[in-house]
Amino acid sequence: MKKVKLTEKQKADLQKLRDEISEYAHQEAWRRSIFAKIKMIELQLKYDWRSDLRREMYLDKFLVTLRPYANRWKHKKNGGRGWKDDA
Repeated sequence: MKKVKLTEKQKADLQKLRDEISEYAHQEAWRRSIFAKIKMIELQLKYDWRSDLRREMYLDKFLVTLRPYANRWKHKKNGGRGWKDDA
């Protein structure tokens, strides 16, 4: 099999085409990585919001029962319900 000899113009065109393909591949890789980062940040914000809400709900629930006067007898007398009065 014979090796094809290229002229200088053909070599220049071939190199130009290789450079364009390389640049396009580089841009596509960068674009994919940026979209992946954006998606990851959106998911992170979604679940951070949920965890903050959950933490806040649990904090409210347990702060009501952890008050120092919550289960004392004097707060339950006269029909009081202890910590349930605050809820």
